[in-house]
Amino acid sequence: MSKFNWNLYAASFEALVERGAPPEKAEAASQVIGRDDGAKDNFGRTAEDQQAVNDILEYLQEESDAQQ
Repeated sequence: MSKFNWNLYAASFEALVERGAPPEKAEAASQVIGRDDGAKDNFGRTAEDQQAVNDILEYLQEESDAQQ
């Protein structure tokens, strides 16, 4: 298991919140990103992990579409 990467977590959380993502969704996705392991398939994500990332991507896409 790879070590938690606080720099990736912090960068992800900050960027997501700055773009208006709800803090709870940003937190969940950033926790996943901080645990990502590039040496593993799908970065070692579980189905639950991937759902947290999908949720934030969906939110950001909806926001982007609304602004256009």
